[in-house]
Amino acid sequence: MTAPTGSGEDRAVDAAGEGGLLLPGDLTSVGSYVAAARSAATRDAYARDLRAWAAWCRQRSLPAGLPADPLTVAAWLAAMADDGHSPSYVARRLSALNDAHRSAGHPAPGDNEGVRRTLAGIRRTAVRAGHRPRRARAVDTATVRALVEDLPDTPAGLRDRCLVLVGFALGLRASDLCALRIEDLTPAGHGGLDVLLRYSKTDQDGAGETLALAVGVREVTCPVRAVAAWRAALAERGVTSGPLFRSVGKGRDPRLGTAALTTRSVDLVLQRAAARAGVSPEGLSPHSLRRGFATTAYAQGVPEKEISRTGRWRSLVVRSYDASSRWADPASGSLGL
Repeated sequence: MTAPTGSGEDRAVDAAGEGGLLLPGDLTSVGSYVAAARSAATRDAYARDLRAWAAWCRQRSLPAGLPADPLTVAAWLAAMADDGHSPSYVARRLSALNDAHRSAGHPAPGDNEGVRRTLAGIRRTAVRAGHRPRRARAVDTATVRALVEDLPDTPAGLRDRCLVLVGFALGLRASDLCALRIEDLTPAGHGGLDVLLRYSKTDQDGAGETLALAVGVREVTCPVRAVAAWRAALAERGVTSGPLFRSVGKGRDPRLGTAALTTRSVDLVLQRAAARAGVSPEGLSPHSLRRGFATTAYAQGVPEKEISRTGRWRSLVVRSYDASSRWADPASGSLGL
């Protein structure tokens, strides 16, 4: 669906010409729902990219309004590449400009042949120069154990241990961890927990999916025990619902935040744990937990279908399983935690 364009009065006149009348309030509702079609993180990222486009145009006394001149857009892409930005960075900024055009009812500049060839040339030039996309380092079970075993049994330490272990055991994205709520983790058979993901990067409509979090073989790395310890700490402070992972203040009686951690905060948790454990920070990011889950599960012989189910990778296999079978052989129970 293309977002309606034009002022409320213009649209009202158009509708009136057909025997009806759209009020400004009607269009306000449409606009709010169109905005809700994208996650807040995507909207924020696109807004930053559009500000960068406008700033670049201002520096050259070029018009930044829509629709943009394709040659100007191609020059912007080339300038970013010349400044050393990666092809993926350049492509993402173009995506933001494309989205703005489509939302306003204009053709996307990325569909222009000249712009497409410019981006293709940027990618090929980068490959010839030896550029390779940076990838998060996949952590293994031993590294995860090192990250959590020396964390203190303070509220912050309990939270961090829970975050790292749940993220690794279920192959979660940082955004998935941020979206988890206390009430989303419920007791299940086998001594484990059912973990509800209300929505995710690949489930923007919020259909939801429930994953199986199995009991670990070691107390210090058992994700179910880590969840219980962190939830007990929250309950002691009167918190029994809301974001599972939230900020924790300093001191002997730290204050708990009410909002969920951001993805940047998840990265900081991981970096602090690595520094404490003496684990190299090279290539370490929240995505290291997700990649580590997949590589470790493969090494342990977990069926590809189960890895796909837990990690929600649609490209691995056709997900023709029945949801009730998630506890038949959960990947989270085969990682050696």
